[in-house]
Amino acid sequence: MISKSRQLALATILACCASGALAHTVWLEPAQSAGDYQVLFGGHAGKLETYQPAKLKQIDAVDKSGKPLKVSRNVTADGLRLHVDGSPALISMHFDNGIHAKPATGPSVEKPMNEVPGATRATYAVKYHKTVVAWAPLVTKVIGQPFEVVPLSAQQPKADQPFRVRVLQDGKPVAGVKLGRGEEGTAADPVTDAEGIAAFVPQSGFNRLWAGKRMPVAGNPQYTELSYEYSFGFDAK
Repeated sequence: MISKSRQLALATILACCASGALAHTVWLEPAQSAGDYQVLFGGHAGKLETYQPAKLKQIDAVDKSGKPLKVSRNVTADGLRLHVDGSPALISMHFDNGIHAKPATGPSVEKPMNEVPGATRATYAVKYHKTVVAWAPLVTKVIGQPFEVVPLSAQQPKADQPFRVRVLQDGKPVAGVKLGRGEEGTAADPVTDAEGIAAFVPQSGFNRLWAGKRMPVAGNPQYTELSYEYSFGFDAK
């Protein structure tokens, strides 16, 4: 079962996010048995949402030594569940949420801009995720995600104490990226410096650090903006 601290953290995240339009991120929650996880997808108004399991393009798990572990997927009535063989230290995911175009009138539709009459803008939304199951030196290593959050310490974060991470795009530090909590950043959140580093202050129990960046795209008939979002899940003691 999901621990009370995780349930409380998730409820707090959803309650805090209910006041405005939010991004969509994907993350993991432990399920009933050891090695089992449920993939969750959050969206507008802080609600959990359903999604197409085919959008989850990549799932990798490694143990403390960096050895790859087998990951099995199971599509159930309440979404997608994973089972990881062995003792994972780090689980990573890549989630492709597709292209969403804004027609001349009405809400956005999940189609390329050139397939939506009257559309002049569209966003290609790509999500990445890591869950730290067990803290070890390997969690500080870059794994090569196009947009990636990397802890600067292999020690488990402590509640209410700054926890530094570096944000990378294509392996290079990115300045000006906000670090939020849950689904999206706020004006008061820390921002990465020239070295891509910023400090996030975790709460006791389960945390979801959010990072995101939107970039204009010129000359592409399908979309006018690329959106990267990151969800980094971990427990703070």
